[in-house]
Amino acid sequence: MKSLLITLVTICFFMTGCMKTEKTITAGQIQDLFEKHEIPLKEPSALNTESVFLMTLNGVKPQAFFIHDEQLISIYIYSSSRGAKKGIKDFEDKTAAADVVAHGRYQAANILIFYNYEGHSLKDERVEMVVRDLKTLLTSD
Repeated sequence: MKSLLITLVTICFFMTGCMKTEKTITAGQIQDLFEKHEIPLKEPSALNTESVFLMTLNGVKPQAFFIHDEQLISIYIYSSSRGAKKGIKDFEDKTAAADVVAHGRYQAANILIFYNYEGHSLKDERVEMVVRDLKTLLTSD
């Protein structure tokens, strides 16, 4: 009986040690990286509430910002990477029949970012640097 108990406790410790806790990214970390790359995020005074980049995806409403006066950045923060992947699927399902404007879509861990640069002469490549840095947050300890 005693050896069975020891075996069960050992198995429990082993199982707990093998479980990996998923790293998540916070809103503060995202804003810090935009600042690091000298991209000011401006809170919009008015938004087109019909924009596909502002809709609720997988139960999450985005935080919206403007860069370069009118380029929309929508940031969805989920509790897990699985939630973000479901958000992408939800976006694809909701916009399947739509002619969606030029945009960038990025996912890093629990974060989903849409960058609407349609109608502007240039796409800010620094946004991709922010996403790259977001991904490196996951590998650093």
